[in-house]
Amino acid sequence: MAKFNSTEWDEIRKKFRHSIMADTSLVSLAQNLDTKEWPHKAEDEKPSKYIEFGYDELLMLPEIAGNADKADHLIGILKETLAFDDPFGDMVTEVEKTAAKDNPILKTLARLSIPATYPLSLANFSEGTRVVCASEGVKTIGEFANLGQQMSTRVVLGGDFRNALNALTHGDEEGIGQFLPFRKGSTGLHLAEAIGLVSAGLSRPEQLGLARAYGAKLNPTDTAAAKALTKEQVEKIESGLRINFTATLDWFKDQRPALEKHLADGGTYERYFVVINDPAREAIAVKLTAAAVKVSAKPAAAASSPAEAKKGGLFGRLFGKG
Repeated sequence: MAKFNSTEWDEIRKKFRHSIMADTSLVSLAQNLDTKEWPHKAEDEKPSKYIEFGYDELLMLPEIAGNADKADHLIGILKETLAFDDPFGDMVTEVEKTAAKDNPILKTLARLSIPATYPLSLANFSEGTRVVCASEGVKTIGEFANLGQQMSTRVVLGGDFRNALNALTHGDEEGIGQFLPFRKGSTGLHLAEAIGLVSAGLSRPEQLGLARAYGAKLNPTDTAAAKALTKEQVEKIESGLRINFTATLDWFKDQRPALEKHLADGGTYERYFVVINDPAREAIAVKLTAAAVKVSAKPAAAASSPAEAKKGGLFGRLFGKG
């Protein structure tokens, strides 16, 4: 027996016509809910593909094929997604009203010296999580923290949204490092890890393919998994990455002098980014940074010529000079 009827479907699809999430991948929406994945992964698999059809027409679509369970699954995803709207409405006001002492997530941020103003755009989140946050103007990690506390009692969360909230709630430093440029065992956020996260949003085959295009040495398994990229594809991916890379350098401008000093003292880009602990993303970070941050190493101290050394030794002993 169908869980949802035509009346409920009409109500849900009407609301979705005005939702920013109407053109978000159904796969991404399902991942951010505690539900089974949406089985169809074509590029047009978005709510907007289905909401123009009445219930009877919906059942006739090839993806539903007259199966009420499949229709229920689709309607359930859309209904749960719409449930985000209720607690999101007063998000900005609530951020200001909620004291850190009442929010374990904000307490974690304070304890680890993670600025609540850190832009969500520079964090490593999926498309679904980004769209959900953008739909209500949630722009910082602090706003995200308050959002998560409110949502956890209203909607069953899934995907990286839930993973991030769990990591922040429990102070899981390794988990926090998956989506923020946090270094386990330290405090604050770090430029090296932040640049490493610039390419984290790419698929793994794209990361490996880009690293290989930059001349990185990959192991046999990674080489086999790497996506073959044309010169045009490399340039297109680079262009997209540079936007966040530039924003990252700007946010971490106070840490840039330390990077420049590292290079001026003879350090390498590779050594600076070894903390990323991912050869592919390290190679991408090196490429992006080397093109934007150029520092000449300090010249080595001039060595004394043999004649000067000899003069300094012999003449010094004989005449007190040298």
